[in-house]
Amino acid sequence: YTIVGYTLYFYIYSTWKGPSVFMEDLYVMPEYRGKGIGKGLMSKVAQVGKEKQCVRLQFSVLDWNAPSLDFYLARGAQDLTASEGWHSLRFDGEALDKLAAEAPED
Repeated sequence: YTIVGYTLYFYIYSTWKGPSVFMEDLYVMPEYRGKGIGKGLMSKVAQVGKEKQCVRLQFSVLDWNAPSLDFYLARGAQDLTASEGWHSLRFDGEALDKLAAEAPED
């Protein structure tokens, strides 16, 4: 067998909605795209999430990745950027170090 794609996911919790699954990555080798593999992988993550009582599947897509964004939207995903105004934020490097250093003592 040859691995032609994968998905990486984990469970998260929404204080408003409850348990959810976050799909960190979905990848299919370019020569195997358009054959239903990506849809199958994503559907399997949704199925596993539903079995674990998850109420939603969340993920992020970079703005330059129009083919992937179109893929997800065509399958019913909601783009929360415009509809709910969510911003994706991150601490890393020095900013993460500084934030961690400001933590209160246990």
